Amino acid sequence: MTLQNRLDHLDFAKGISIALVVVFHATMALDRQNMADAHYWLLNNFMSPIRMPVFFFISGFLMKKSARSASTDAFYRKVAGLIYLFVLWSVIHLLWETVSPLTSAPAANRWVEFLYSPSSVLWFIWALAIYFCIARAGETVRRDAIFVVALMLSLVTYMGLIEFANYAHNNVLKFLPMFLFGAWYAKPLINSDTLRHPATFPLSLLAFGVAFAIIYKGSFTTPVMGTMTFLMAILGIVVGLAMSIFLCSFDLIRRVPVYLGRNTLGIYVAHSPIVAVLAALLAKATQGGMVISMLGVPLVTVAAILLSLGLKIVAERAGGRWFYHFPLALTKNRALSAS
Repeated sequence: MTLQNRLDHLDFAKGISIALVVVFHATMALDRQNMADAHYWLLNNFMSPIRMPVFFFISGFLMKKSARSASTDAFYRKVAGLIYLFVLWSVIHLLWETVSPLTSAPAANRWVEFLYSPSSVLWFIWALAIYFCIARAGETVRRDAIFVVALMLSLVTYMGLIEFANYAHNNVLKFLPMFLFGAWYAKPLINSDTLRHPATFPLSLLAFGVAFAIIYKGSFTTPVMGTMTFLMAILGIVVGLAMSIFLCSFDLIRRVPVYLGRNTLGIYVAHSPIVAVLAALLAKATQGGMVISMLGVPLVTVAAILLSLGLKIVAERAGGRWFYHFPLALTKNRALSAS
């Protein structure tokens, strides 16, 4: 398998992950309109230990070069870019909440609190900035020590022994080891022949399905269920990667997910308000019904992805590339790295 194909399957996994993120938010939006079939919640619950663990694992792998670069400019450029995108789109979302008839205007303190306590889907970018700094610290502090601490913090958070009021703070601890594993230890897994064996995907999916059924049907204490979910998130990375390798062998299947995987940012930052509008319009136009409750989630998901990608294309062609890219070049600016 060529290097290009290896990168393709990572893009494929990212594409599936971002699509599942939109499915999750479409389910939430339609549920508020009493238009989401209950089976979509089952799907979301099943994919939850795969969706974000895979996304963070691949993000760590793709960002490792910048994290390990000897150039401080590369580090500052990445961190500044993430912070810039998080702040810019958080403000856009807050403005949307202020003027939208679909939401309540945010409290005045939210215009400051979002910096350290995100309350929107943009927490992912906020978390990446934190993770990237921790990955960079691995260049001067023992990685194995950091990774063990990250694993323990993740496990106890899954177990409910650490719990914050803000879900983003919980998620930062939950998914940190997935990112660090991608940044520091991913190469043997990604290059593994075992991962590419035809039996790996069905067997790992079967094990994942059995574990999910046990949790879904069983009655366990929060620590036990949290431990099982933590282990499922680790297995979910294997399932997601093995699935992507398997499906990438089919040209007709691979094209769309790979394209989405290479354009996740435009979808991620813009889809949430678009989903809210589409769900409200669909509810108003159809007045519900069984057919709409079954088809609403995929319809809203596909439309939101297309509109998000279209918005990015239009914005960039109109000179708004700065909506998606840090507008300042730091590679020749030594003042920042010296401050």
